[in-house]
Amino acid sequence: MTISEIFHPHQARTAASIDRLPAGGRIVVGYTGSAVSARALESVLRAADAGVRIALVCAINPVRPPRSTSFLHDALKSEAYLLSDRASIDEQLRRGVEALHAHSLEPETAVAIEGDPVRVLSRAAREFGAAHLVVGMRDEQPTGQVRRIARALPDDIALFVTSGDAHLRLMGSRRVRGRARTLAPNPIGRVVGA
Repeated sequence: MTISEIFHPHQARTAASIDRLPAGGRIVVGYTGSAVSARALESVLRAADAGVRIALVCAINPVRPPRSTSFLHDALKSEAYLLSDRASIDEQLRRGVEALHAHSLEPETAVAIEGDPVRVLSRAAREFGAAHLVVGMRDEQPTGQVRRIARALPDDIALFVTSGDAHLRLMGSRRVRGRARTLAPNPIGRVVGA
C-alpha cells in the first residue's frame, strides 16, 4: 500500500493509469489554447484513428464588452478588433482546428461556451453524444476541477486526463448521502465565436 492510497483512498479507486488514449468514436476535447490543453489535443491526435470525430470545447468566463477607444485602437484602426477578448478566443480555437487539419481530420465542432468548465464540458459531452471526454493535466495528478467533471459525467462517457506523457482514466463516483439526488437541468451557457 502506498502513502497516497493511505491518505487518499478515494482517489486510488477512481483513477486508473492507461497506456493509450481512445482512438475512435466521438471525442470531446476540453481546449483553451493553453499549453496543457494543447498537449491533451496533441495526445488525442497521436492516438486517433482516421474515422474519429473530435469536438473542441472551450469553457470561458463571460466575454467583456469592448473597451472604449485607446491609443492602440487608434493606431490599429480597422484591425482594432484584435485587441478584444473575442478575437483572442477565436484565435485559440483556430489554432486547435489547424492542429486537427495537420492530422488530416476535420473537427466536428470548435466552440467557446460561457460558463463553469464542469457544467460546460459535461453538458457538451452529453449533447455531442461523445463516448470520451479528454482534458489536460499539468502534473501527474488531476485537479479537483477535473474530478468534479468526472462526477458530473454520465456513466456512459469516459473521462481521460493526460499530461502528454501520462494518461489516466477517471471514473466518476457519485456519493449520495441520505436521500436520492436528482440532477436538475442547468443552462449550458451562451455559445461564443466560431
